[in-house]
Amino acid sequence: MDVSARKKLVSEYLSKLAGKQDLDDSVDIFETGLVNSLAAIQLISFLEKNFRIKVEIDDLDNANFCSIQAVCNFLERKAVINA
Repeated sequence: MDVSARKKLVSEYLSKLAGKQDLDDSVDIFETGLVNSLAAIQLISFLEKNFRIKVEIDDLDNANFCSIQAVCNFLERKAVINA
């Protein structure tokens, strides 16, 4: 999956999860209260299923999942590691 398709999928999912259309790429979904800890677990499950990655204990840092851009950067790093 190319970078733009990956970003589109992440953006659509996070926007749906946050209940907000057109969520800005840099909005911190945790800091703004748009999602809670249960939503974070759902996000991780979505990423593992749709991008065929394994989120390890060391990956569990809000900085990896706090925004669309953060998630895309995380996925890019995982792609490089798994390549």
